[in-house]
Amino acid sequence: MSSKRNGPKNLNSGVAASAPYKSTAFSLRLGFEAFMAISWRVVGFVLVASFGLSSVGCSDFLNGKKAEPEVIEFSDTRFACLQVIPQHLEKFSVGEAKESEIRQGFDCMTDALNYFNKKTFGSLENAYTVEEMRRFFGKYFLKKNNVTPEFAAELMKIKRALLGGSTSHITKDEIVRLVEILGLLRDESIELSPHVKLLLNQNQSDKTEWEQISAAVDQLRRSLQRLLEKTQIAKSDYSFEDAKKALSGFAEFIRGEEPFAPYQKYSQWVPMVESVKVVLMGRRAHFAGLYQWSESLDTLLDLYELALKYHYVIGDFEFTNAAKVRQTSQFLTQGLGLLLNSHQMKASGRIPVEDIDNLINQILPSATDMIQPKSLIKTYKAVLMKILDPARVADSRSLLGLEKKHIMSIQRELNIFRLHQSFIDNIPMAELGGGVTQKQLIEYYNKFNKSYVIEKGLTDDAFEQKALENAWADIGDLIKNPTMVNFNGDGRLIISATGNQTKQSWAALTKFNLMRVLSRMLMLGYADNVGGRLSQSQMSEKGLVSWYEDFQELGLDLKAFDPRSANSGSRSFLEANFFTFSGNGNDGMDQKETFEFVTTLFSAGLGTSNAVSDHMKLAQCAIEEKDVFGFNYYKEDCFREQLRKHIGVYFANMPGMVNYVRGLNAAQWKQFFDYVLAASVTPTQRPGLIETANVRTMVTILHYIETIMVIYDTDNNQGLSVDEVYASAPRFMSFFKKVNPGTYEFLIKEGFAHLVFYGEIPGAGGIAGFQFKKMWGIDDAQRMEIARLFGTLKDQLNKVEN
Repeated sequence: MSSKRNGPKNLNSGVAASAPYKSTAFSLRLGFEAFMAISWRVVGFVLVASFGLSSVGCSDFLNGKKAEPEVIEFSDTRFACLQVIPQHLEKFSVGEAKESEIRQGFDCMTDALNYFNKKTFGSLENAYTVEEMRRFFGKYFLKKNNVTPEFAAELMKIKRALLGGSTSHITKDEIVRLVEILGLLRDESIELSPHVKLLLNQNQSDKTEWEQISAAVDQLRRSLQRLLEKTQIAKSDYSFEDAKKALSGFAEFIRGEEPFAPYQKYSQWVPMVESVKVVLMGRRAHFAGLYQWSESLDTLLDLYELALKYHYVIGDFEFTNAAKVRQTSQFLTQGLGLLLNSHQMKASGRIPVEDIDNLINQILPSATDMIQPKSLIKTYKAVLMKILDPARVADSRSLLGLEKKHIMSIQRELNIFRLHQSFIDNIPMAELGGGVTQKQLIEYYNKFNKSYVIEKGLTDDAFEQKALENAWADIGDLIKNPTMVNFNGDGRLIISATGNQTKQSWAALTKFNLMRVLSRMLMLGYADNVGGRLSQSQMSEKGLVSWYEDFQELGLDLKAFDPRSANSGSRSFLEANFFTFSGNGNDGMDQKETFEFVTTLFSAGLGTSNAVSDHMKLAQCAIEEKDVFGFNYYKEDCFREQLRKHIGVYFANMPGMVNYVRGLNAAQWKQFFDYVLAASVTPTQRPGLIETANVRTMVTILHYIETIMVIYDTDNNQGLSVDEVYASAPRFMSFFKKVNPGTYEFLIKEGFAHLVFYGEIPGAGGIAGFQFKKMWGIDDAQRMEIARLFGTLKDQLNKVEN
């Protein structure tokens, strides 16, 4: 192909190298997969930008002063390499480009630019219009992947951001500078090539290491910062809207006539990217100078690194070893630092709730269909107002956004977790046979150098150090509790008379730490007097009711709360007071009661009940019809049979309960089962069927029964004597006073004992008869009688609520 100086040749333009940075600086998304999508496209966009503008320069337009004819050769052997640039870019976009291909592609573009700049001129003096270049290259070189007029206009905006100058044309001097940038792009692309698969979410290895991710992002950071220094981007007015338009054209350019999967869904994630950009940068962010641009680029890459680490390393939430937990702590610390150092937080002191709401509305629907945006929005605002605000004003009118005080509150709780976990990680489990007894644990607690960890590893602020010391003392109260919480190998709460002698593994102690975090957050938000030691705080019934109100919509979405129940706060408060190890029946839940309640809720009400439900499906007890939660109903006969058959599997954490059930005959087991089921019936109970709410309540009741037995069966004969029943009565005293106000404590105590042994609340004659029977001796109350008690307590509770 040849071109003479007296005839114009159509020119073609690609993507300039400035857009990648702009697109990169704003390519943020909280929903991980879409965030990954835009992040890896950024790298491809950087390269295509250079590829495209290199072809911009490679044009021949002769429309100036006539001179002697000169033939300019565009032979296949010299410039055929330009035609395969889109294919090379596609390979780079999936991490399959070789170093030789990258080098050859850039060298081809550099040669074409130099040749073009030296041998041609356009209709403008020492410059070429975008239309001249677009038509020329569309005709001669990029026939399958042409540049549309609209995309060409966007590319010229990128050119101006990259090189300066006008959006209507490119000058010969600008082409010279572009050649220099292409050299840098070539070198940085080669440096990045070993990391592309990982960076662009194309790595299929199951063993991507934390350090690999850090190394890859560090290289990307170095490369993009070098590009930033070499361009005019920091002086430009290039906007996110410009980047969106350019990205749309870029997708069409790469795709050509063939579909290319990585670019098919850009229109879906661009709004999400913009939402994240607004959260971190603000709605009207303006970066003045290279320093602020460099800072914003670092912010993006910090978020990008977090997203990669979440995806490759910690996203499975399997905290199986100390290294994984430390990495998760690191991840959270880096995330908090990202928020604190974001442009919007520095500029205004907060991230407005409107921006957070918009982010949730954009991202959540594509991330999950379980949670409604309005539910999450209500919940996060309650967390900000009641849990993370040190003043705990709890007034939505004063909530303007996520502020530094909220982030610092999260940081404190994270530091408390890290302090506790550091203690756990430093226990020599291997030397101790894989676990520690409670006595050994207390010894290690007393020897642990908390001050060193706090001062050297967590904070140098004196007030924060004091807060961590208070939290450490609270942890000690939980560890030294005679009925310390412990978990078995399946993560289930151990309820046994010898539980404090059971060795506790690293996994059990780590779960203990996680449950402590949750219960502490509950206390911080809804208990009274939480400014110092939590062991001095108490949560009232009103506080727990308030928690249910704040989290009800989220709980319903997650199918953790029953939609037929208005508010379970009062019932849960009584359960914590009656049936936790530390329950005492008073008007408040202290730290120990709250911790044990939360632990039982997760371990029994959700964990064990889900395992039971899953097994019932395998045992073919399920029917097609679904309950109010959307889960299968189970045939009652089948459920009852399987529950007894596999009682040792489901409740290995409660050996006393397992042995008791195994000792029952068929009729006794049915009676025991019927008592527990009667206490778990729902307002819409279907005869002959078991639903999800029944399973959760029955599993929890079995845990409560065993807790009562372990606490009060002091002679370990697997039954409760009259005196042992009397010892348990104070837990229930305040409740029965509400049921029968004005009744003497003696009558309540005797009435409660009568209720346990005979299943009914007596009148005066019944109490007199009970006194007579005691003289002749009364058989111990078994788990059967305690199971029956729950049905009566439920009836009495309904009287109080009504």
